[in-house]
Amino acid sequence: MKATMSSIELSIIVPVLNEIAVLPKFFAGLQQQRVISYEVIVVDGGSRDGSLQWLQRHQQSYSYIKVISSAKGRARQLNTGATHASASWLLFLHVDSFLSNPLAINESIKLLNASAENSIAGHFPLSFQRAVKNSSFGFYFYEAKTFTNRSETIHGDQGFLLSKDFFLRLGRFDETLPVMEDTDFAERLRKQGRWLTLPYVLTTSARRFEVEGLWQRQLLGALIMCFRTIGWHDFLCCAPDVYRQQKDTSTLLLTPFFNLVNILLRELPSRRRDEIWRRSGQYVRGHAWQLFFALDSLISYLLGRPSGKVIMPITRICGPIFNGLTANTVGNFLMTYLLKGWFYGTVFIISKVENIRLHR
Repeated sequence: MKATMSSIELSIIVPVLNEIAVLPKFFAGLQQQRVISYEVIVVDGGSRDGSLQWLQRHQQSYSYIKVISSAKGRARQLNTGATHASASWLLFLHVDSFLSNPLAINESIKLLNASAENSIAGHFPLSFQRAVKNSSFGFYFYEAKTFTNRSETIHGDQGFLLSKDFFLRLGRFDETLPVMEDTDFAERLRKQGRWLTLPYVLTTSARRFEVEGLWQRQLLGALIMCFRTIGWHDFLCCAPDVYRQQKDTSTLLLTPFFNLVNILLRELPSRRRDEIWRRSGQYVRGHAWQLFFALDSLISYLLGRPSGKVIMPITRICGPIFNGLTANTVGNFLMTYLLKGWFYGTVFIISKVENIRLHR
């Protein structure tokens, strides 16, 4: 809904970098939202594909738009957008996302207001829009996880909807993190408030997963989330450079990232190296519920249930039992050495597979 400055209820903050291919569809989708007056704050991080020029030309064609230039970096762009927000509600949204229900945003704000909580935020569960329409358990599983509202299952592609007051109390996105600033923000929010899974599905592009490989991207994401959680920022600082070196490849190559972990670990004192392995083992133990959830998801997938309707008997029964058996010194010790074995076994297998692929 087109709005005047005095009537704006929501500020939608959208970071962009070379997104001219998806900008028309994004704004056409926003035009379908009803009963909510909003402004769109597009923060450009230095696009060179004509995105900024396109936005400037179309400022008068869509609902109220602010086009702002910012230093490159997702966290910086999000923070810059928030400082220019006029409304009392903020929605941090990716440019390749789309809400099909025209009342989704308005009804979601109503739900958050109805909670009578000052420290609550909403996120949308996901549906991946794929170029290839074949059935895929991998995409089904990752869609299903976005409905669970569990630790480290909430990321920026799900949209963050919260009051500006709550955002200011939480603090800005961490600009010192080169990646995973969204997950960091989501987990800080979880400690100080509550996430609500909103009852409207957000369709998001699967373009990156389809180009790079779903399991490759998710495995790299798991490494990054683990090291972010345990506070080992050496890997987080170096990983973007490795990623940029292979930006022109199609399938994401994981060997350089595993090699980077090895190099960085070897440079550390043995005590610090052992601490990283130990804390990583504890991290993995805390996320073992995903193995049980994968089994539940597979059963629901085979039964033809929607990804938002996964039945979870295995997760509910086996998860607490597993935690009860392993939440101790022996359990942490075993998880650490199982993780080591998995890591070096994976390095060996992946390096062989990727080497064969590169020399075909």
